[in-house]
Amino acid sequence: MRKLGIGKRLAVIGAATVAFAGASAITASPAHATPGDCSAFLAAAGYGGLEYGLACTLGDLSYTLCTTKLTLLSVPPATADVACRLAAA
Repeated sequence: MRKLGIGKRLAVIGAATVAFAGASAITASPAHATPGDCSAFLAAAGYGGLEYGLACTLGDLSYTLCTTKLTLLSVPPATADVACRLAAA
């Protein structure tokens, strides 16, 4: 096995870091979600109706307003979190 010089080692590490960061940015970038995506998610979870749609519309303005409204409507916290993140994205 050949030893790499310090310059080559740094180049390999740098290339790997750039590749990893690029892949992370691609996978982490959210699709442009909307209040409609929030409503569809809630409907799929069994929470459909005008009140839930209003919460998603509020989520487009404020994540906190959305989660508060959904909590008052007895939506589980984890479900409300995902739905409101979809609305706010």
